[in-house]
Amino acid sequence: MDLSHDDFQKARRISRHIQEYLEMLNQDGLRSTDVYSYLAKKGIVEKDKHQGIHFRKFLHKLKKMGLLNLIPQCTYRNTTTDFVEWYFYRVSDNKESIIHENNSSENRKLHIPVLLESEIDALIEKAKPHIENLPKRNESEFSYTELETRKLYPRAYEKWTKREMEIMTKAYKKFQKMDKVAQLLKRQPSVVSKKLNEVKK
Repeated sequence: MDLSHDDFQKARRISRHIQEYLEMLNQDGLRSTDVYSYLAKKGIVEKDKHQGIHFRKFLHKLKKMGLLNLIPQCTYRNTTTDFVEWYFYRVSDNKESIIHENNSSENRKLHIPVLLESEIDALIEKAKPHIENLPKRNESEFSYTELETRKLYPRAYEKWTKREMEIMTKAYKKFQKMDKVAQLLKRQPSVVSKKLNEVKK
């Protein structure tokens, strides 16, 4: 069974737009339902009432043919024999070219175990004492605006310590979701994203 030219082009368009969407959000680990609405709005995939059933069927088709590397941002996790959860991660231009040159699974994020939302939440709960033990500034040092922000993000404007940076890095490697790392650290997602980018440089 060969992939048609139209399906090949469709896979390439999906890949480009997913990469664009992930970069726009500056986020990784999105689910198929997360990217479906964007792809449907752009007219890349067919709209449906089931949050991307045709899109997921297309991914299944590529997976069955061993051609999922056409969408290098895509990884999956089998939760049951029949059910697959799809996740999407940004790729660099260099990595993408390597993926398209050879089909080695070592160069892809396929089959990398991705934690379920419930598993991440359980880990966040377990790590709470470590976050509580991080140094805290006296609340009298904060301005009114800062205090208001801290109602949503209790550790906003706290000084970053080496320990917290280590927790952040380890959590991101484990969760693969920047918003969940921010939830763990009780900080603004934009600030955590900036710190993560500093660590990656």
